[in-house]
Amino acid sequence: MVFYSTRRPTEIPVTGVVDFIFENRNRIPDNKRLLIDASSNDTLTFGQIKQQTLQFAAGLQDHCQFNRGDVMAIFAPNMMDYSIPFLGALAAGGTVTTANPAYTARELLHQLSLSSAKVIVCTVGNAPVALEAANQAGISPSNVFVFGKTASPLGPRPYSQVLLGGRQLEKPMAIHNPLDEVSVMCFSSGTTSMPKGVMTTHSNITSNILQLDAMLYPFIKSPSDHLLATLPFFHIYGLVVVMFMALYWGNPLVVMSSFDLVQFCETIQKHKIKFASVVPPILVLLAKQDLASKYDLSSLQTLMSGAAPLTTELTEEVMARFPQVTVIQGYGLTETSPVLTVSPHEIVRHGTSGMLLPNITAKIVNEEGKEVGVGERGELWVKGPNIMKGYIKNPKATAECIDFEGYFHTGDVAIIDKDGFVSIVDRIKELIKYKGFQVPPAELEGLMLASPMIADCAVIGVYDKEQATEIPCAYVVLKPDYAASDETAKVIQKFVADQVVNYKQVRIVRFAKEIPRSAAGKILRRILRDEANKLATKAKL
Repeated sequence: MVFYSTRRPTEIPVTGVVDFIFENRNRIPDNKRLLIDASSNDTLTFGQIKQQTLQFAAGLQDHCQFNRGDVMAIFAPNMMDYSIPFLGALAAGGTVTTANPAYTARELLHQLSLSSAKVIVCTVGNAPVALEAANQAGISPSNVFVFGKTASPLGPRPYSQVLLGGRQLEKPMAIHNPLDEVSVMCFSSGTTSMPKGVMTTHSNITSNILQLDAMLYPFIKSPSDHLLATLPFFHIYGLVVVMFMALYWGNPLVVMSSFDLVQFCETIQKHKIKFASVVPPILVLLAKQDLASKYDLSSLQTLMSGAAPLTTELTEEVMARFPQVTVIQGYGLTETSPVLTVSPHEIVRHGTSGMLLPNITAKIVNEEGKEVGVGERGELWVKGPNIMKGYIKNPKATAECIDFEGYFHTGDVAIIDKDGFVSIVDRIKELIKYKGFQVPPAELEGLMLASPMIADCAVIGVYDKEQATEIPCAYVVLKPDYAASDETAKVIQKFVADQVVNYKQVRIVRFAKEIPRSAAGKILRRILRDEANKLATKAKL
C-alpha cells in the first residue's frame, strides 16, 4: 500500500538555493532586520545579506581560486552571519559542508578529506583544530578564515576583512541542473563506519523549504513574529528548518551561539519570541526547571520538536506549564533534507510525528519485505523531491538505502493511522540518538578496541527518561591484566573522550565476561539492550 500526503502538491522550483532566496517571494524589504545576534544585538538586514553574499562569492573566486564545484567547509557554532559564507559559497557555484565546531582534528580531517574541501571558515577558538586538519588534508593556510573582527594568533584572518569589500558578483552563478548539483554536504553517522557525507542538491533544499512552508507557515501569525535559533546550523535541522525558513519567510531570527537555558529564557523574554525549534532535552528543562518560571515567556506560541522521539507525557507537561504554547513534532533525516512529517496547524495529535509533507509518498514494509497497510508496523520507506542524491563517494551505501523506485529506506519502524498521522515506534538502525545527535556504535567500538585494556566491547543506547534521550553505554570485556573498577571505567571513558566530540563520549561503562554475538560474529545488541532495561527497572524499585 502506498500512503500519499493529504496536502496539495507544491510546485518545485528549478533554481539554485541562492536565487530562490533572493527571488523574495514574500516581498521582504531590503531594510528589514532579519538576523539578530542574541548576545551582541548586532544585526543584518535582508539587503545586507544579499550584498555580502555576492561580495563573499567574488572574494572566494579572487582570493582562493574557488571555482564551480569546489567545496567550502564551515567549522563553527551558530553565528549571526553564518548565512553569509554559506550562501556566498553557493553563489560562487560551489558546495558547502558543515562541521561540528567541537570536532577533534581526526574527526574534522575525515570530513574535509571525504568532501574534498578547499576553503575553511572557522572561529578563532577552533582555528588550531582547523589548521591541524587543513594541513593533513592539504588545504592551504591562506584558505582558512575566521568569523568575527579579530584575526587568529595562528594566522587566519576574518573573512569580512579579506573576502568582503572588494568586487561583487552581479548575481549568483547559475545552477544549471538544480536536481543534480549538490548544495550542501552534512554528515550522517553510519552504524558500521565513520560518518557518511550526504549529498543534498539545490532542489532538495528548495523543495523542503516549500514543503515546510505549506505546513508551518500557519503557525506564524505575522511577518514581525520573531523566531529563535538555538539548534546548531551545522546540523541540517537547524540549517533548513531554522535558518533557511527564516530567510524565506522574512521573519527576524535571533541567533544563539549554543543552547543555554538562562540565555534561552532571557532571549524569549527580551525579543518576544513566538516560534522556536527545539529538541526533547530542551523541553525537559522547560518542564522541570524552576528557572524557566522566573521569566516572562508569554510571547511564546509554538515549539517544534525534532531530531529525537518526543513522548506525549513530556508534551503535556510543557503545555500544562505554559498553556499558551502549542508543542508540535516533526520527523526526518539528514538524507531527507531533512523533514518528512510535521504536525499540521488544524489538528495536533500528540505522541505522533505529524503527517506527510506535500509531494511525499510512503510505504510501510514488514520484516518479510511485504507492504502493509493502515495501523500496521514496518520500516518506513519514503519518496519525494527532498530525498538526497546519495552518499559522497559511496555508491554502495547509496544503493543499499535508495531502491530502484526511488524510495529511501529510513531504517525507522513506523505506523501510519487511518487519518494519516505517522508514529515512529522503533529503529532498525543501530545509531544512538544522544540529545538529537547521531552516535555510531561502530566508531566508538573501533576506538575502544585500540585501548590496551580492552579485549572486546559493544556500545548501545540506554534511554534516560529524565533527560529524554539515549545515553551511550559501553559493555567492556577487559584483558586479563586489568580489573573491573570505577577507576578503570573512568580511564576507558577518558580514552574515548580524548578522541571524539563531546556528544559521542561514552557516558556509562559496564563490564562483562563476554559480548553476545551471532554465529556470524555480529553483536547481538538487543540482548544488551534488554539487560540494560532490566537494570534500569531494578534501579527504580
